[in-house]
Amino acid sequence: MSIVPFPDGAEKYDNFRESLLGSPSVLNEPKILEIPEMDLQAMWFGGEFGREFTGTQGEKIEIVQFGHWNHSSGPDFTETAVKIDGELCRGDIEIELDSKSWEQHGHGANDAFDGVILHIFLNESSDEFYTRNSRHESVPQLKLDQNLLLYARARDLPEAFPGRCLAPLHDMSDEAVASLLESAAQFRARMKYDRLKAMADSTSARQTIFQAICEALGFRYNKTAMAILSQRNPLPDLLSLNPAEREARIFGAAGFMETESYHSSLSEDASAYLKTLWSHWWKVRPEVEPETEDRKIQWKLSGTRPMNHPQRRVGALAAVLNRWHLLTVIWERPGEDLEKKWETRCDELSHDYWENHYTLNSKPSKSPMKLIGKDRQRDILGNVIFPWCLGRHQDLWSTFAEMGGVDSNEKLRRAQLRLFGEGSPEAKKFSRKYFQQQALLQIYHDFCLEDASECRDCPFPEQLKQWQ
Repeated sequence: MSIVPFPDGAEKYDNFRESLLGSPSVLNEPKILEIPEMDLQAMWFGGEFGREFTGTQGEKIEIVQFGHWNHSSGPDFTETAVKIDGELCRGDIEIELDSKSWEQHGHGANDAFDGVILHIFLNESSDEFYTRNSRHESVPQLKLDQNLLLYARARDLPEAFPGRCLAPLHDMSDEAVASLLESAAQFRARMKYDRLKAMADSTSARQTIFQAICEALGFRYNKTAMAILSQRNPLPDLLSLNPAEREARIFGAAGFMETESYHSSLSEDASAYLKTLWSHWWKVRPEVEPETEDRKIQWKLSGTRPMNHPQRRVGALAAVLNRWHLLTVIWERPGEDLEKKWETRCDELSHDYWENHYTLNSKPSKSPMKLIGKDRQRDILGNVIFPWCLGRHQDLWSTFAEMGGVDSNEKLRRAQLRLFGEGSPEAKKFSRKYFQQQALLQIYHDFCLEDASECRDCPFPEQLKQWQ
């Protein structure tokens, strides 16, 4: 339960949800969860699991220092500091999906892993397993909470069809539906704040907001890749560099420099831009570039529009960093004109190259392009800035509630279809505002995605009358 004094609707929806589903995100039995190992490492390093834990042998574990991403072979994180039953230990941390991966990957016989002070895993094999290093010393183990991962990660979308809740929602008064959606949206905002607060408690508030904005710039497919980029290039380190050095570092750390050459560029301006990046990148390359393939950030290129190519998203990040000191005022000293200030600052972002190019080696576009479009501006505002500010200033809810919605996307269309039906007036009426769209996505997440009976056994339709 959050200790943040969010508007009362968040608590009301939380109680309603739990009364129907009995805390659906809580696992009764351990499951084998599949997730890319680097995604899991990014969640850990970002502080989403917290700092204090209980080890597999009942040890009290506190993460004092998360250390650094290792860009070469060996343990995942180096120079960490961990208190185990009150004793401070310094060394490395290894994170894996399964407890037995330690031996399967040969870590137990590899002296490069002798400095590991904590072995972390998500899935525990049925047989009890003890982690040993090449000196036959026992390494403390920590099993991560699967519940946190389950709720955080999106699952496959169910087939789109009108749900059984059409009739009860249609019979409800507009006031009752509006109340339900406002409460669900407040609950969703509180969940987002809780995640950001946990991350900030583990790292820092500024680094947390930086990572969250990077994730939003990555869109759906490259959210984790952008998060890792922000973690491997912490905000203080980037702000200490001049713009040209900073830009070269993030493009190089992203892995985009190794495949691009200004000698074979498709245009003169692309060649000149790449030449400038390379003139700075080679100086920091040994300290920043991953040495092994499995350490490289994995980007997804298919399914993304040219304007949203990952290289262009990193270019937008460079522009954001150049104006960072002006942007931070928006969430550090929010006011009623928060939305207007954010849109103004985003519209002011500029970059001589990325306003006119899709990639590092592309020909110029026919017309200038915004670095951050209107929908992406609103998603960053609604998913990051407003939830963070609401955790400290709940009176901002009325300002948030006035924010207009974004263009429809696949998840939103499915939620509208399930709850209101194809092309219904209610679907339009109750999805004009951004908070209404967030509410529909939350209900869809809690009930449609939890249901495994194609709507037949879902408790939501019959119990809607409880809301009234």
